[in-house]
Amino acid sequence: MARPIVADLPLTTLRLSQDGPVLTVRIDAPPHDYMTAAMQQDFLDLVRAVDADGTVRAVVVTGAGPGRYLAHYDIGDLLVAAEAAPLLPRPAARLLLGAVRAVTAAGGERLIDRSRLSGILAITRFHELVTRLLRSRVIWIAAIDGPCGGGGLEMSVCFDIRVAADTASFLLPELSIGLTTTVGAQRLVHLMGPARALRMMLEARAWSAAEAQDAGLVERVLPAGDVVVEAQAMAARYARRSPTAVAAQKRIINTAYDVGLRAGLTEEGVAQMTNVPTARTRASLRTWLSMQSADGASVFRTDPEPWADGTAVAETSLTTARDAV
Repeated sequence: MARPIVADLPLTTLRLSQDGPVLTVRIDAPPHDYMTAAMQQDFLDLVRAVDADGTVRAVVVTGAGPGRYLAHYDIGDLLVAAEAAPLLPRPAARLLLGAVRAVTAAGGERLIDRSRLSGILAITRFHELVTRLLRSRVIWIAAIDGPCGGGGLEMSVCFDIRVAADTASFLLPELSIGLTTTVGAQRLVHLMGPARALRMMLEARAWSAAEAQDAGLVERVLPAGDVVVEAQAMAARYARRSPTAVAAQKRIINTAYDVGLRAGLTEEGVAQMTNVPTARTRASLRTWLSMQSADGASVFRTDPEPWADGTAVAETSLTTARDAV
């Protein structure tokens, strides 16, 4: 029997184990499981390998241990990208995003990665990742056993099914620091409806698993000790279906959504490119980092209230930032 393709992946932030046709992926980026460029690349390599590996029919993605899953993008990395990126009007940002896509498609990713445009590469890489997830031939199940926020939530809504521990939490904090979603807004609207999706973003507070289920964000809520085992059992059942029929059914279901996917991702990418480099956003990112505890825990967990109510960044700082734009 041929060795599974996924077995040879050189991943740094993901741990893999396979039981028959079910692949379990454990996100392992201690101590706080922030999303990073390296993790994005690991997931992208994984999706490519899974779709080329006939031994895998279903994938369960979870955290490396109890109470862990995937947090938002590393704020320190975002600030580095914000300070390096040029401040552009929307038409120029749209053209530049298209150019970066073209260069990377032609094999020029390393060239972009060594330039001031590396932050845009993170956007296009994320776009490719979620596009491949949505078009994947296999079933992807998120077993959410801990905090799920920002980019981690945006990626998770692009899986086919989400089950959550009753102790899990869900957060979209982007608007509280002057950012927008990078990949997840369209899918969130698809799952939750536009009003609920926008309200979740505007509130910028952690939603409980029960709230997430009520909003359509997750399908099932389970006791914390059961979520991974149940997700694996679901994956094993679904893996018994005809892989050809499953792939075809997924294409049928996603056809209407897929028609506008590229255009929607472009809008999200342009919004990020025009918001991230602004003085106001940079001031918010610096404030966030200044509030971070010595152990590097997310401020959205240790001191979330000022961000949810909009008082984290002093108005004088925002006025100065507006004047600098």
